[in-house]
Amino acid sequence: MKATFPHLLHLDVALGFLYSSLGIDVVYPPPITKKTIDIGVKLAPQNACFPLKVTLGNFIESIEKGADTLFMAGGVGPCRFGYYAQIQRIILEDLGYQVRFVLLDHPRYGWIPFLQALRAMSGRVLSPLRLKRTVSLAWKILRFTEDLEAQRRALRCRVVDKDLLDNVIDGAIDRLRSVSSEAEFERIKREAEEAINALELHEAQKLLRVGIVGEVYVAQEKRINFNVEKLLGDLGVYVHNSVSTVEYVLHTLPFTKSKEKLEAWQMAKPYLRRFVGGEGIDSVGSTIRYAKQGFDGVVHLYPFTCMPEIVAKSVLTRVKEDFNLPILHLAIDEHSGEAGLITRVEAFVDVLERRKMNSKEKVEVW
Repeated sequence: MKATFPHLLHLDVALGFLYSSLGIDVVYPPPITKKTIDIGVKLAPQNACFPLKVTLGNFIESIEKGADTLFMAGGVGPCRFGYYAQIQRIILEDLGYQVRFVLLDHPRYGWIPFLQALRAMSGRVLSPLRLKRTVSLAWKILRFTEDLEAQRRALRCRVVDKDLLDNVIDGAIDRLRSVSSEAEFERIKREAEEAINALELHEAQKLLRVGIVGEVYVAQEKRINFNVEKLLGDLGVYVHNSVSTVEYVLHTLPFTKSKEKLEAWQMAKPYLRRFVGGEGIDSVGSTIRYAKQGFDGVVHLYPFTCMPEIVAKSVLTRVKEDFNLPILHLAIDEHSGEAGLITRVEAFVDVLERRKMNSKEKVEVW
């Protein structure tokens, strides 16, 4: 079996370790490029979600590299993510590809298919203790890649040498791709943290603070959202992203829950009481949390025509008025242009700076 999976930021680092440790040959999808997007756009239905098109492009590029088994997760509720795998499977069959499609769906749709999918993804049989250690280390790798990205977006506005910051973060992530033991992981983690702590920073000052909310794929995958986080950081803005694969997984698994998401859902209740699919409620709750924490603005990232986020956008209009919080809505699809997005983000930051200059409110110095 030569297995592959679609990209989602650095998820390939953790999954690559996990599947390789389980004895599965991994075919890594090539980095997302214009070619990847063009393949998905050409083959997918025109009105399909943009993430479906990009991940379809991942699959086809991986198949051309030799992959014969595709691992894909399923979704829950009115979000169309639940249909991705079915549509992609039909498209690949119509194209004549002879591949095995393994769908890990939510157990609410049946424990037997859920366990069968886990079994198909587990490769060789390991002892319970070794399996636990392997899954635990893969989880730590995933968490640490997210921690590294959190530090990148938090420090970019203050670090003297931004290229050095990128080299430290990207270098650590690359080294994680070859981790083979817990001790090696801890050494890489320690050395990365030492290198980050050694970075020269500008003195603390009153900086703009912007939070990011939105759909789990577009809000994280910098190769399709034109790296909004970097753009904001280069403009001198402190950035925090509320969207996390770790929290998504915790909230999806049957025996765990994400405290972050539960808190966001609680905050969203006065405005949105019903689950609308995807991260709709999270976007509303996280925006309110940013407002209460004194952030200067919020960027809302989502795929064009994403129903849950369109609902969230309509609700956020009232949140924006109640909390006097500027919100920039960015719908992304294959027709989005980088120049137009940069212009909108720069204009948004200009507005935030002007508001801050005119405001008599005290802004926290961090």
